Amino acid sequence: MNVGKYAKTIVAALFAAVVIAKSAVTDGVYSPAEVIDTVLAVLTALGVWAVPNARQSDLSQR
Repeated sequence: MNVGKYAKTIVAALFAAVVIAKSAVTDGVYSPAEVIDTVLAVLTALGVWAVPNARQSDLSQR
C-alpha cells in the first residue's frame, strides 16, 4: 500500500475525527451547531480525497 497516495486524506480524516470528538466531549450535549461542525468536517475530508495530489513534475514548475 502506498501511504503517500492517501496522506492528504488520512490527515483530513484525522482532523475531522478530532473536531467530532471535541464536539462530543466538550459539554456532553450534541447541539445543532456541533452537528453542523461534524458535517462540515466530514465534507472537508471528502473534498480533500476528491482532489488528486499534485504530480512531482507539477511541483517543480512552481
